[in-house]
Amino acid sequence: MIHIILFGPPGCGKGTQAKIISNKFGFIHLSTGMIFRDHMKKKTNLGKLVSYYINQGILVPDIITTNMLNIEIKKHFQSKGIIYDGYPRTLTQIFSLEKVLKKFGLGKINIIFYFFIQKNLIIHRLLKRGKTSHRNDDIDIMTVQRRIEEYDQETSLIWKNYKWKNNIIKLNAALSVEEISTFIEKKIMNLLY
Repeated sequence: MIHIILFGPPGCGKGTQAKIISNKFGFIHLSTGMIFRDHMKKKTNLGKLVSYYINQGILVPDIITTNMLNIEIKKHFQSKGIIYDGYPRTLTQIFSLEKVLKKFGLGKINIIFYFFIQKNLIIHRLLKRGKTSHRNDDIDIMTVQRRIEEYDQETSLIWKNYKWKNNIIKLNAALSVEEISTFIEKKIMNLLY
């Protein structure tokens, strides 16, 4: 099984690319954000719990995120590959993912696509997305800035370990959707054939 991680700040286009790759290669798209928002919409216990964190623009605690994701991974043991969108976001989450993949013999993390983009572009994109998708965490400029700050201080550093240096592929998230997806597809094709 192939495991692809899309990594980058909020609003850099990870979700859009995950959908494209998922359709093209028949991989499962696992987005912690989408799963959380679905629970929030359905007002499940998990939804009530995570909405407190998400609406403040802070990361949902590792234990909650990891448990939820492990349940999702177990549903897809037979799939060709999984695209992780917005996960892992902490070192603990990386270790947890590696542990689960090893435990069930599902392979290892193959590629980490690292989306980089200027801060002012992200803020513009997130506020625009907030207007169209009515996502609470994208509407308020303060929440948006808090999310970007948290990403810069915490999340952006999690793949710094030399162990990952051959797995990381940097891409310019300011390029067009088509340019990015063509770039990603070529890299995945190299992995498959």
